[in-house]
Amino acid sequence: MRSITAACLRLFCFHRRRWSSMFLLLISCLLLLFLSFSGYLEECLSRALPIFYPNPSPLSPSRLSSIPVPPFLLSPANACSPPPLLLILVSSAPSHRDRRDGIRQTWGSLSSATASSSLTLFVLAVPDKAEERSALVHEAVTHGDIIQANFTDSYRNLTIKTLTGLAWAVQKCQGARFVLKTDDDVFVNTLALSSFLKDQQGLRYLGRVHWHVAPLRDPENRHYTARELYTGSHFPPYCSGTGYILSHGAVGHLLQEAGNGPWPSLEDVYIGILAKQAGIAPRQVAKIAGASSIPHNSCCYRTMFTSHKLTPRGMQEAWNMVKGEEEHWCPPLTLLFCRSFGQPLDKGENGDS
Repeated sequence: MRSITAACLRLFCFHRRRWSSMFLLLISCLLLLFLSFSGYLEECLSRALPIFYPNPSPLSPSRLSSIPVPPFLLSPANACSPPPLLLILVSSAPSHRDRRDGIRQTWGSLSSATASSSLTLFVLAVPDKAEERSALVHEAVTHGDIIQANFTDSYRNLTIKTLTGLAWAVQKCQGARFVLKTDDDVFVNTLALSSFLKDQQGLRYLGRVHWHVAPLRDPENRHYTARELYTGSHFPPYCSGTGYILSHGAVGHLLQEAGNGPWPSLEDVYIGILAKQAGIAPRQVAKIAGASSIPHNSCCYRTMFTSHKLTPRGMQEAWNMVKGEEEHWCPPLTLLFCRSFGQPLDKGENGDS
């Protein structure tokens, strides 16, 4: 009888240990899936990137003053007085007046700027048509929120456009603690983003990180990168150009690495290259959607910092959701839902610009 009892106890203990191991394995798998789909896994992994980066070099005023960007044709006077916490530079095309107006009426409005201590400006170059040039000057006079530099506005010049905007931030808006570079089809939850940035310190390069991306060598491809511009087999990690954040100090470090060009046309990739040279590692932020649109509902727009590919009408709808449901309760797994059911509009294989 004792031997049977002992055997039963051993069998129970064995299965108990087995069940405990299986339970722990199941919990671990579920946790890993949650971290992966919510974006927190990459957020954690990106925190190890500084190990592989050099230490940032001191800022050099002489190198910063010699950045070879085109001269400004339009520059908002006293726009940064008083300086905002967050300067938002929206890359836009001359023909996208409806998108700019959509932003002005929503997250880039005066009420949003006041509540979030942000300033939204649009960065453009010179359009080909005379009527577009005239209309752009009139728009700048009317709204006072356009930065324009003297070069042709085209897709291949997106890198110059971004560097021009960053140079303007260094020269004209030194009091801003952070700079967000984004596009004119991106919805930005300025209030939530500014609240998050208040606790960020030091040199920061934040966004949706793309890893181990190979350059395309086909000259016919929109994302073509010539070997003479970048010889490596893979780009360093970089943040999606749909929305990345640089602390003001990081902007200076990146610009002094820019050199005289020519520069790759993939502006987000090039910012990642400059960041690697400057010793500033990108950090994933799970609430930045990157090149994905999120489900069109209030909890997602209130939880996420950015969402891509919104029309002016969609921008207004999203803004109304954020404004009208400030006290609306959102479930704890909202972030997981928003990221899992969003639409990946551009997988980022070769830049999101």
